[in-house]
Amino acid sequence: MLAFNQPLTAKQAAAKTGIPEDTSGYLMGKFAKNSLITCLNPEAGNSRLYWLTELGKKYQMELCSQLNLSYSEYELPNIDWQLYGLICFNHRSAVIKTLTEPMQPSKIKQILRIQRPNIKISANNIRDIIRFFLARKIVQPVKVKNKAHLRYELTDLGRILRQLLINSKAEIGQNSSNPIYKRGDN
Repeated sequence: MLAFNQPLTAKQAAAKTGIPEDTSGYLMGKFAKNSLITCLNPEAGNSRLYWLTELGKKYQMELCSQLNLSYSEYELPNIDWQLYGLICFNHRSAVIKTLTEPMQPSKIKQILRIQRPNIKISANNIRDIIRFFLARKIVQPVKVKNKAHLRYELTDLGRILRQLLINSKAEIGQNSSNPIYKRGDN
């Protein structure tokens, strides 16, 4: 319950808590059955996103109190959660997290080769992902002076999605952009 500092997939919750993915998925099902969480994109086959219900928030506040953790409520951004679920796939999330400045797909591939050497992604995969992002207004083309090829940068929506992906990896109590849980002074 404490892992929910924003909507999460079962895979993201498993990564945050260190529990196995299958156990996390099982717990998400139990939490949903007991009305502690709700699915924000129920039509998704994969990357279902879950968020706390009012009952779940109540139990989360009680847990924080018992563990001497401060609690502040998270306000859901007004975004398309179905789209965010689509972004949670490994290759798409890797590309969006790499886009920190205007880049060509070849530059993204070069950075990923260094930062994530075990990821299996080709330049063609990256170009397909960029087209996917363009169609959904997550990136926009940028013409750089004296350069023949377009670069791509994140739109405002892309930056929100990128931040959500980064926050989903933050450890409990370590999310600096939205510090929901921190140890109390005592």
